[in-house]
Amino acid sequence: MMTKNKQIRQTLIETQKRRQNQILKVYEVKVDCHHVSKEDFKKLNHLFVETKWIQNDVIASNDIFKYDYKQHRKIINFDRDKNEVERNITIQTGVHQAIIKQIQQDIYNLSKSKKKGRKVGRLKFRRNCSNIPLKTGMLKIKSSKQISIPSFRKLNVYGLEQFINLPEYEIANANIVKKASGIYIKISVFTPKQSIQRKSTGKTVGLDFGIKDNITTSDGEKFNCSVQESDYLKFLQRKLSKKQKGSKRYYKCLNQLQKEYEHLTNKRNDDSNKLISYLKKEYDIIYYQDEQIAKWRKFNRGFAKNIQHSYLGRVKAKLKELSKNERAFEISKWTPSTKYCPQCGSLNDGIQLSDRIFKCDCGYQFDRDVHAAKNVKLFGSTKRAECLEQTSVDRLASIALSM
Repeated sequence: MMTKNKQIRQTLIETQKRRQNQILKVYEVKVDCHHVSKEDFKKLNHLFVETKWIQNDVIASNDIFKYDYKQHRKIINFDRDKNEVERNITIQTGVHQAIIKQIQQDIYNLSKSKKKGRKVGRLKFRRNCSNIPLKTGMLKIKSSKQISIPSFRKLNVYGLEQFINLPEYEIANANIVKKASGIYIKISVFTPKQSIQRKSTGKTVGLDFGIKDNITTSDGEKFNCSVQESDYLKFLQRKLSKKQKGSKRYYKCLNQLQKEYEHLTNKRNDDSNKLISYLKKEYDIIYYQDEQIAKWRKFNRGFAKNIQHSYLGRVKAKLKELSKNERAFEISKWTPSTKYCPQCGSLNDGIQLSDRIFKCDCGYQFDRDVHAAKNVKLFGSTKRAECLEQTSVDRLASIALSM
């Protein structure tokens, strides 16, 4: 007979082997609040209130890592008039534990960042809560449109068809998220890795990031990566400024404003995903430069709004993810991609931001952005070849030492 510890160890080993052939994806489904009873709707919203109480009580405790949920089913906090009020925690025990575990993990992550030399602060008290963690096994699929979570046996949702038809999927954990447009549930799902082989195009490309033409490729394509503020957003901002802060109309207008911001954020995410998808489909390797996009606003104040409305940061983050799979390669931010002349090899320090045509004394001239993208491709391909050569030499040396 196997002991309990051996059974747990064996289960963990089997899970680790299974995870090697799986990929983790996060799917977002929306709760159908229009077909939920008033009691359940109030109960669902009250979960976020209780979560805020628990988080603040944990942060206020003397030792966060010795915080025991059993001793804190009743907590004391302050109301708007700063009077002490005793609150009863009715949230499910497993969710209560998950909230405490999340706070402890936040402390651990801050400690790791501090050891790396980064400046970190301390956890602050929460004014509101928009995320509730659910541990593995708390969320169950009832049907193609219904799920079950603690305190809610049947909850109608939209979007389960994204993954329920996939073969052999496993639900890891979930988070209940509150947004201006409604309540969502983010579900982490393990699915088998697809063995579909991508057809190689044999093409590589260099990307140049800019302010006027946000992204220019070495093939001469130019992409405008900006989503401007809508007229409706500006109208809501003016409307909110005229409302009395704290009134019902103020919060109603604030919610409308948050919905519009959420819509613009979704549009930026969608456009960046489409751009990266296009580049992955057309090219085998993408070369790009480590541009400090956040600092552009400081040194180019006349273009601050253009930078603010662009989604270049999202594109760069996705390219960094592709670098892990060797589908993208990053070159240093100090590489003179604009100043370098590929014909004579000289550096032209006199080029200004207003000069849209690159001209060299040797007679070479080209469109500034396309010229920079071609240089990014040139420097990137050279550096990548050196890295691959060094890796192969190190690998041969390690094989020789092991013999």
